[in-house]
Parts: sequence; structure tokens; C-alpha cells
Amino acid sequence: MECGSRACWFGLGVALGAALGGACVALVRASPARGGSNPRADAPVVPSDASADRALTDDATDVVEYRGFVVHVFCHALGPGRFKALCDIWESGAVVLEGGAPPTTHATPEDARAAAISWARQWVQRNG
Repeated sequence: MECGSRACWFGLGVALGAALGGACVALVRASPARGGSNPRADAPVVPSDASADRALTDDATDVVEYRGFVVHVFCHALGPGRFKALCDIWESGAVVLEGGAPPTTHATPEDARAAAISWARQWVQRNG
């Protein structure tokens, strides 16, 4: 193909740009980060029956008082047999620590809660 005028080169540039743009759109739509066929492997796995596990609520699963502090424990299912509990520690109606937790996961929600409460008590002993 021979292009001698500016209008011809302009038309060729527009056509190539449209083809390249279409290819980019197709790649973005197929990208796993945008919800394609390969979801992220590290995303939390939620049981199919969320009501079967009390740990999947937004409310604190336990509220414990210790040495004048109030500890709110939140337990989350990370996958089959993997639970992690986080806690917020309050003093005099204000949060003094938010989202504190031991760095491990546990096989049951009860074990995760117990570990978080123990961790919070140690935190209060060191910082309270």
C-alpha cells in the first residue's frame, strides 16, 4: 500500500490506533486482577454457608474486661481450618489499640479467640 498524502497517513494511524486499543481492552478484560477466569490464590476463602460460623460477623465475638481495659475480639475465617482473631483494646471509652493480634492462625475459632484474648492481656500488662 502506498500513501502519499497526509490524509492517508492520518487514516492509517487512526486504523492502527483503533486496532491496538481493541487489543488492549481484550487483554484488560481477560486479566485475573479484573475478575477473569483465574482469581487470586491468596484471597480469603469464605465457607458457602456463612451462618454456619459465627466468626464471620462484624460484631465482636467476645468482649472481655481486664485491668480497666475493655478488649473486643473479632474472629475471621481465612479458609478451611484457618481462623484469625483480631482485637481492639479500649480504655476510658477510647480505642488505644486497633486490630492487634498474635501473628498466627488457628484451626478453630475458639483457639483463635483464646489466643487473641491472651495476647491482649499481655499487651495490657506491658502497656497499661
